[in-house]
Amino acid sequence: MKMGSLKMLVIFALTVLIAMSSDLVSGNIAPGKASNPLCFNPCTPTFGSNECKTFCVNKKYKEGSCVGFGIPPTFKYCCCNN
Repeated sequence: MKMGSLKMLVIFALTVLIAMSSDLVSGNIAPGKASNPLCFNPCTPTFGSNECKTFCVNKKYKEGSCVGFGIPPTFKYCCCNN
């Protein structure tokens, strides 16, 4: 393989990788939809399941609720689901 052909092959491969990664970063795969469940914000007496659900719906998830973590569940976090 000639050196010029190798350079062209490397440039082509990098161009393809950049084009594919730009689609992933810009969100062209599923625009307007959240992809995975997300848990954050500790639930408190003022931020309960109703507030969590409203928050998740505003973030384009279908539902949200306070979920307990630990054995026994001692900490509750707002988790959003598709």
